[in-house]
Amino acid sequence: MCGIAGVLHFDDRPIPGDTLDRMQAHLLPRGPDGRGHDTLGPCALIHTRLSVVDLMGGHQPMSVPARNGDGELTLTFNGEIYNHRELRRRLERLGHAFVSDHCDTEVLLHGYREWGMELPKHLHGMYAFAVWDSRKRELLLVRDRAGKKPLYLCREEGRMVFGSLIGAVTAGMRYTPTIDPTALANYLAFGYTFGQTLMKGVFELPAAHWMLVTPDGNSQTERYWRPPPLSRTSTQLGAVTAIDELINEAVSKRLEADVPLGCFLSGGVDSSLVAAIAQNQLRGERLMTFNVAMPDVKYDESPHAKVVADHIGSRHHVLIAEPHIEDDLQRLIATIGEPTADSSILPTFWLSQSARKHVTVALSGDGGDELFGGYDRYRALRMIHKHRAILKMLPVVGAGGDGKSWRSRYNRLISAARWIDQKRQYLSMIRLFPPDRVGEMGVTMGTPIDAPPNWENEKDPAEAARRWDMFHYLPFDLLRKVDRASMAVSLEVRCPLLDTQVYDLAGHLPLHVLMPGGRSKGLLKKVAEKYLPPAILQRNKAGFAVPIGRWFRGELRDLLRGHLLDQRFLTDALGCRHEALYEMILEHENRRVDHSHRLFALLTLSMWMQWLHDPRPPKPLV
Repeated sequence: MCGIAGVLHFDDRPIPGDTLDRMQAHLLPRGPDGRGHDTLGPCALIHTRLSVVDLMGGHQPMSVPARNGDGELTLTFNGEIYNHRELRRRLERLGHAFVSDHCDTEVLLHGYREWGMELPKHLHGMYAFAVWDSRKRELLLVRDRAGKKPLYLCREEGRMVFGSLIGAVTAGMRYTPTIDPTALANYLAFGYTFGQTLMKGVFELPAAHWMLVTPDGNSQTERYWRPPPLSRTSTQLGAVTAIDELINEAVSKRLEADVPLGCFLSGGVDSSLVAAIAQNQLRGERLMTFNVAMPDVKYDESPHAKVVADHIGSRHHVLIAEPHIEDDLQRLIATIGEPTADSSILPTFWLSQSARKHVTVALSGDGGDELFGGYDRYRALRMIHKHRAILKMLPVVGAGGDGKSWRSRYNRLISAARWIDQKRQYLSMIRLFPPDRVGEMGVTMGTPIDAPPNWENEKDPAEAARRWDMFHYLPFDLLRKVDRASMAVSLEVRCPLLDTQVYDLAGHLPLHVLMPGGRSKGLLKKVAEKYLPPAILQRNKAGFAVPIGRWFRGELRDLLRGHLLDQRFLTDALGCRHEALYEMILEHENRRVDHSHRLFALLTLSMWMQWLHDPRPPKPLV
């Protein structure tokens, strides 16, 4: 696991070494074990390394020499290829000679030489990489299927800059980017910016895509993998056994490491199932599991995690959260290069920081809710579909100050039911700032993205919502959060439930198979019955969260007011009405409306705009 970046010039101007140094500085937390950069004519490749596999080899940028008329190939790579040993054997049979013992980086170079643009179709893993072909003078950029590993791009006149982090890209740019109004609209509407960043002109290479850039600056971008079509005929018969076998295989692949390895364990079904299978496969060696204890009992899952740890016999670590929230947020924003509306990035960061004291790699249960139907909103959409005539007539009640309360959940259901269009119902459920609230704030921005145009092709609104979450919420919020929070402390996180084969099968199965009888993750829980105690399977979903709303009325009150009411940022720069921000704070403090998530989004937006005045990289913690 590493950080990558690079610059490609389409003109004859040299690439300054100090530019590469500035870009590399942003990547150091992602790779504290080694660094390097090579200038190869018009192309420069940058790398920082977190050593996980083949500790003595694997240094990058890595090259293979010219052969049989092909030019030298040089690569910078971030990620893990889980089927690298199989690919190595195939390539050796085809005549490729390897120098390293078991380095997946070298497999990518020989694989590209053998299969060219078909290489990504052979790969199972999480990855973002760049390959420079010295003879063709072409640059290939590739990103994994699910979007686990980031790759940002920016085109300027005569050049292109790319990197694992927005900060690395902007450090290599010649101009100072401005805020993109459409990305700002998406951020306020959904809490994330999709493929466009808040920096105008800086965007992500989409997941499951490659881009080939030619010497004249032209580029070709193609999708090399598509999610499976939804089955209309599948049944649960055989699905439990198939999912069980695929998850076992996925966990097994992700247990390879030449460094200490452990597993996040929240006490929920997803992480508990991954941990139980991993412990089984270690055959006598005790798995290290990690859980963070929250200071508020409503948000603390550590007792449930201990039940699982005792059941599977892992060596369990309960980590007491000792947050320094302002410092932690500033570090995370400098790492991400953007604000975040997802406050669960804080416990993810604390868990990663504590786990990193013991391990370099951690397995997680990410992806379970999106792939296997784990969100209550899917059931809510079906309830609206059946009973909208009644629900739309019910009154909204006072929400109070707790976003997890039944009142808040009830109000979201009733508000969604008042829309006729099913996709509007779902957008109402997940929207961060409703349009009227944005209008009151007076912020200057563009138009947010709409639901996908094929939404109406899904007869089941819950199925359409799951597809949205798989293709939007998962890559643009959850996977970004996990990658940035963990790599900020040089911890590699692997997600067995997002294995290609698991993703293909679960994505193919309809919700009536995944959620039999409307039971959240019913199919996955059926798999988990032979691994986990009944108490874990029967408990309600809690989510990985912090009491941010209560903190905004207490220990974070001054921090929140200091940022939101400082007219230099949200007011002067974005046009927000000072009075509207103040009113929102008062509504929350007086428990009239729960604005927890909106206030967190605005707080990190303000902190990000402050960072923009001096966008320095964070210092490595490890």
